[in-house]
Amino acid sequence: MPHAEETACREALRRTGLPAQRDLARLLRLLRAAPETHLGLTEVARMAAETGLAATRVSLGRQLETLADHGLLGRVPTTAAEPIFDTEPEPHSHLIYEETNQTIDLHVSPETLLAILGQALRECPDEVEVLIRVRANPATTGHCRPAIEGRDPSRLNI
Repeated sequence: MPHAEETACREALRRTGLPAQRDLARLLRLLRAAPETHLGLTEVARMAAETGLAATRVSLGRQLETLADHGLLGRVPTTAAEPIFDTEPEPHSHLIYEETNQTIDLHVSPETLLAILGQALRECPDEVEVLIRVRANPATTGHCRPAIEGRDPSRLNI
């Protein structure tokens, strides 16, 4: 089974135009097998050391950025000191609890997401911060622009 997983990771790298190097494929396999889907560089370095993947923090950081730049990892908006990468790169929302440093994936419909947001704002309005990120999509660059872009939010009629 490990051979099939490594082959799948090498193929994923090739599809994105990245060289299917052994170390990059091993890192991607390690990330995909991790029990947690949201990982910072410190955690990835620990996992790499435990599995015998010899790499410096600097090279791991570069590799993580490369994987994210090519759509094999996602980036999670965070207030943490180091970037947090998501092993589930497809678009989805997150609920982040700063107090416990817990990030929860929200694979929900837009209607459910609005209901969750509405409830959070009603129950603890002074503790909720909302970040709306419009992801870049090379296939439709500039296609999706929020109606509020460039406008004074206090003057919106919504």
